[in-house]
Amino acid sequence: QIYSSDSSSTIWGHLDFRLPPLYAAFVNGVAVHSMDFDDTWHPATHPSGAVLSALIALSEAFPQKKKISGLDLLLAFNVGIEVQGRLLHFSREARNIPKRFHPPAVVGTMGSAAACAKLLALDQLECKNALAIAASYAGAPLANAATQIKPLHVGNAAKHGLEAACLALQGLQGNEQILDMKSGMGAFYTDYNPQTLPTSQSYPWLLEQQDVAIKCFPAHLATHWVADAASSVRRKLVESSENLLSLDKIEKVILRVPEVKYVNRPSPASEHEARHSFQFVACSALLDGSMSVQSFTSENVHRPALRELLCKTQLEHPPDNTPSFDSLYCEVSVTLRDGNTVSGRCTTFYGHWRKPLKKEDLEKKFQSNALGILPIEAMEGIIETVYNLEKVEDCSVLSTFLSGQSTRALPEKL
Repeated sequence: QIYSSDSSSTIWGHLDFRLPPLYAAFVNGVAVHSMDFDDTWHPATHPSGAVLSALIALSEAFPQKKKISGLDLLLAFNVGIEVQGRLLHFSREARNIPKRFHPPAVVGTMGSAAACAKLLALDQLECKNALAIAASYAGAPLANAATQIKPLHVGNAAKHGLEAACLALQGLQGNEQILDMKSGMGAFYTDYNPQTLPTSQSYPWLLEQQDVAIKCFPAHLATHWVADAASSVRRKLVESSENLLSLDKIEKVILRVPEVKYVNRPSPASEHEARHSFQFVACSALLDGSMSVQSFTSENVHRPALRELLCKTQLEHPPDNTPSFDSLYCEVSVTLRDGNTVSGRCTTFYGHWRKPLKKEDLEKKFQSNALGILPIEAMEGIIETVYNLEKVEDCSVLSTFLSGQSTRALPEKL
C-alpha cells in the first residue's frame, strides 16, 4: 500500500516529473547533499536534508481536503531536528568529527522517522515503532565519504525515515526500547549513554541554544577554517596589481589542522575528493583568494598550478586542535625561499553558528544555486514562503514553487 504510485510528490526543480512519495524523498534528499553544500550542526551531522525532503514529500501525499499548514510543517521539522540532536548529545564521541559512521545516515534516518511520525499524528506506541523500524535502516560507513555515494546517505535517510513512519502506521512493530539499548542506538556510538529528558513544561529546544552552520562554498565543513586562514595569508603575500601568487617563491605550506583522516587528501583526483581535502581547499584559496562552487570543476581541480602547490603542502596536527566543529582551528603557514614565513589563523569562519551569514548572503547563496533551475518568480516565491511559513495555510505552495511553477499558477493557494 505505501509503495503505491497512485499518489506522487514533487521532484524539486522539475516541473513535469513526479515520483511516489518515498522515491521523491530519496531523490530530493540526494540532491540536498549532492555538493556537500547543506547545513551542518554540532554534534556533527547535516540535520535538515533528510527531514525536509521526507516531510515535503509526505505533505503532498495527504488527501486534498486535509491541508498541511506551514506551522504543521515547521513543528514536524523541528521535531526531526530535535530528535537528531538529542541522540547525538547522548554520546561524547558524537561531539567530534566522525570516524566510523556518516551521521546523517544514522541520526538523519531517526529524525526523518520522528518528523514524519509527527506529521502523521502517530500515537506514542506507533512513534516508538517508527523509531525502532528506522534504527534497522540506519547507518552507512564513512569509507564512502568523498565519493558519489555519500549523497545517497541523506537520500536514504529521508526515504527510510518516511518508510518507517508509514510502516508503523500500518501496525508493524519493533523493539520499543531501541533508544535505550547498547544493541540499539548504542551500536553506532561506543559511549552512547541515554539520559532522561526534561518534562514538556521545562523542555529546552536545542535549536534555541545553537544555530546551524551554513556553508559559503560546497565542501566539508572543516575545510572552511582552512579557506579563511589561507585567504588571509594570500592577502599578505599578494600586493602587486596583477594579483598573481608567485609559486617560485614558495618553499612549503604547512596546515595546522585537527586529525581528520577522511579530509586528509594530498592529491584529490575528483570533485568529491577535492571537497574532502584540507590540502586542496588551502591551495585553491591561496591561488584564488577565495572558494566558490567553481573551485571544484574538473578544470580547476586538475590545473598545473594547483598540483604544483599541493606538492609543497604538509599537514600538522597540534595536540590542542580537537576534531570538533565547535572548537577546532586552522593555521596556514607559508615559508618562502628567502626564509620568511607568512601565517594566518582562523578560529571561526563566516557562516559558523558563532558568526552566522547575513540574511542577504543567505538569499544570494540560494539564488545562485537555484539560478538556471528555477524561474525567478519561483525563487522569489520560495524565499517569501519560507520567511512567512508559520502563516501559510497550505504548505503545498512550497512544493509548487520547488517544482518550478510561478506565482501566476497559484492564485487560489495565495
